[in-house]
Amino acid sequence: MRLYLDDVRPAPEGWVLVKTAAECISFLKTFGVECLSLDHDLGDNVDTGYTVVCWMEENDIWPTHKPSVHSANPVGRARMQQVIDLNFPKGATNGRI
Repeated sequence: MRLYLDDVRPAPEGWVLVKTAAECISFLKTFGVECLSLDHDLGDNVDTGYTVVCWMEENDIWPTHKPSVHSANPVGRARMQQVIDLNFPKGATNGRI
């Protein structure tokens, strides 16, 4: 499964759209996620894409391919990418869209 976290943009063809951090985490817990693309800002929600990245780090649950970040928020993007780069399992592949 290819999972796309964003509250505004449509998912690319072949990707499953989730709009909240909680929904994204639920999919990560339940389904075999191959690729994951993350936005940082999720509307009025307190949780962000950074919430998802921190949850993956804390629980050591990652998609098969290295998650990508498509956020337009430069600070949020950098924070998320840093956690991914430091914690994504070594030797895994890059799943950019």
